[in-house]
Amino acid sequence: METFDTVRREDQVKVKIFGPDGSLLYEGEGSGYHTLENAIEEMLSRANISISPEDCVFEVANETTGVDHKYRFNAHGHLKLII
Repeated sequence: METFDTVRREDQVKVKIFGPDGSLLYEGEGSGYHTLENAIEEMLSRANISISPEDCVFEVANETTGVDHKYRFNAHGHLKLII
């Protein structure tokens, strides 16, 4: 099992989007993504929510490798791991 954050195009990825209050806003999955950012951006597009991405928490699970983590976008728009 891998322990680092990466996705390959063939990986099945599940993304959960949580709002500022911790409520689940959207959950979706797919494959064909080049980066974690691509997967999150696709789910944001599907979710069609009006909350800024910087105010959300994203739980990304690579179901192929078994690795999952939570992330946030910082004020500069960069995806950061929540530890």
